[in-house]
Amino acid sequence: MIRRGAVFGCAGLLLLTAPAHALVTVVGAGMAYDCFIAAKSGVDPRGGIAICNMALTEEMLSTRARAGTYVNRAVMKVALGQIDDAMADYNSGLSLDPGLGDGYVDRGAALIKLKRYDEAMADIDKGIGLGQTYEHVGYYNRGVAEFFLGRITQSYYDFKKASEIAPEFTPAREQLKNFVVTRVPAGQEGAR
Repeated sequence: MIRRGAVFGCAGLLLLTAPAHALVTVVGAGMAYDCFIAAKSGVDPRGGIAICNMALTEEMLSTRARAGTYVNRAVMKVALGQIDDAMADYNSGLSLDPGLGDGYVDRGAALIKLKRYDEAMADIDKGIGLGQTYEHVGYYNRGVAEFFLGRITQSYYDFKKASEIAPEFTPAREQLKNFVVTRVPAGQEGAR
């Protein structure tokens, strides 16, 4: 019986899009919910940030809703390239509710933009471990960070997992097209 291992290679450079954002779902009516919808749509980040600002200053929010509003505002700040301000919001939100898995994944996406891949991995792993609303985003972002860390095989498996969780999630499917998977007899993986 021949055991086979898999060898993964990239077909050229991956055309990596920006890391994805998981967002924190805020339910109900009011400006915190409107902030969530603005972050989710991504259409008008400046207007969305203004809504989030009003929610944070004018509404009586539960701890979770306040934390989620900080995280959702941070997502829109990242979209505008305001990464340092976004990091402050991520930190505020996660200090209020350290159980927000989506918040850690989102902060990990911002860390990828800052090219702080090891820190991004730590946050994304924590977010995946805590559980997320948008689980596929965690695996996708981890795949991006792993790619930049040179962990091509792990990157492939995370893009694959993201695609399995959410088959309609185009970024993961597109990344998988950039990999070449070949089978070689066990023990000969390094011979290529």
